Amino acid sequence: MTRLWAIAAALAIAGAAAPAAAQDYDAKRVVMSVSQADLAAIVTSLGHKIRETGKPGETYLAAESEDGIIYLMFGTACEVSGVPGCQGVMIQARYDLPEGTTLETLAKTNDAQAAISITADFAAKSLVFTRYHVLDHGVTMANIRENVNVLLAVTADAYPMAAGEE
Repeated sequence: MTRLWAIAAALAIAGAAAPAAAQDYDAKRVVMSVSQADLAAIVTSLGHKIRETGKPGETYLAAESEDGIIYLMFGTACEVSGVPGCQGVMIQARYDLPEGTTLETLAKTNDAQAAISITADFAAKSLVFTRYHVLDHGVTMANIRENVNVLLAVTADAYPMAAGEE
């Protein structure tokens, strides 16, 4: 009887570990929605540091790139139409609003950088660079990962223009 309980316990532990292992980064895995573990797998595959995660049930994290850019990833359109997880991923880099940022510098930057959207909240004094990724009908994990890379690369190029430094 003890052996039966030991086998049952081992199977329960293996079953609990399987979902975590399934969340490891697999570039070719096609997803139609993401979970918190998927976002974490993408960030760690980039070698970036996870600085903060959402509460249980939230699909959110803050990460820091090797260049020191802090960015956010959060799921959108979650638990919609019977699909578990989040069917969209919002990726953002946020900064304190530089003094040189104006509506004109934002318009110029948005014109020059179609891959992302640049906005400012003048009341909250923040400058936000956003890339939104829709997962409808499935995308690979590598594609989501590349969207993070695009945001980070374009943000580095776009920041001086948005800040009015150019």
